[in-house]
Amino acid sequence: LAQFVKISRQCGLVTTTGDHPPNNMASNLQKLCQTVPPPSSLLPKMIVFDLDDCLWTPEVFTLPSPPSIPVRGDLNPSTSSSAPHRQNPKSSPAEEGIIGMRCAGGGPTVHLFPGARATLRELVLNSHYADVTVALASSSLEPDYSHMCLDIEIVPGMSLMDVVSYAQIGRTGRLSPRKTSHFGLLREESGFSFEEMLFFDDCNWGDHVADLENALGVVGQRTPRGLQLSEFYEGLEKYRIRAQERPL
Repeated sequence: LAQFVKISRQCGLVTTTGDHPPNNMASNLQKLCQTVPPPSSLLPKMIVFDLDDCLWTPEVFTLPSPPSIPVRGDLNPSTSSSAPHRQNPKSSPAEEGIIGMRCAGGGPTVHLFPGARATLRELVLNSHYADVTVALASSSLEPDYSHMCLDIEIVPGMSLMDVVSYAQIGRTGRLSPRKTSHFGLLREESGFSFEEMLFFDDCNWGDHVADLENALGVVGQRTPRGLQLSEFYEGLEKYRIRAQERPL
């Protein structure tokens, strides 16, 4: 208890004094778990992301033309403007890079959700995740457009494509609208078992998270408003609990 109160105070979750447990201990513990990553031994071997409405917006099938024009701006979500095509005048030059891909003729710009950018930067910059492999599973109707958008940078000089080790994008050939097909190929390519994977998907066009869990046992986290950093930690916590429940 004393250790919990100490950590909670350090995180700004408890402001009371004395040795009595705070009344809101349960909610504070939940918040603490959502901000502290699990031990490396309880991390997934591979984290898999959907693309449209999970990592970025708008959905590429709605675009009037290929998103072929790089848009530059601040890569740091803690300082950048919420508008993808406006540069922040206070941006550090060291953090400038490709923040979106725009369609010709003044068309829309595909850009990462702020929480998705923060999550990907966490995976890239935090050594705690050095052994975690990143992959993509998207049933995109316009896979060529999706691949163009992988040029969006996470940190200067490192694009989303550079971060990703495996990408299954589309719904033709061996891929179908059902993402069990994508995960079957991801397992073949990576050698990781389904129980070593964690999946994030918006599920706005079907509950892929439930389908994958029921069919293959993949742990998943829904991101209906685009990936939020809190949902990233929630997914990690779900995976940790599942991993601890497995028989040795």
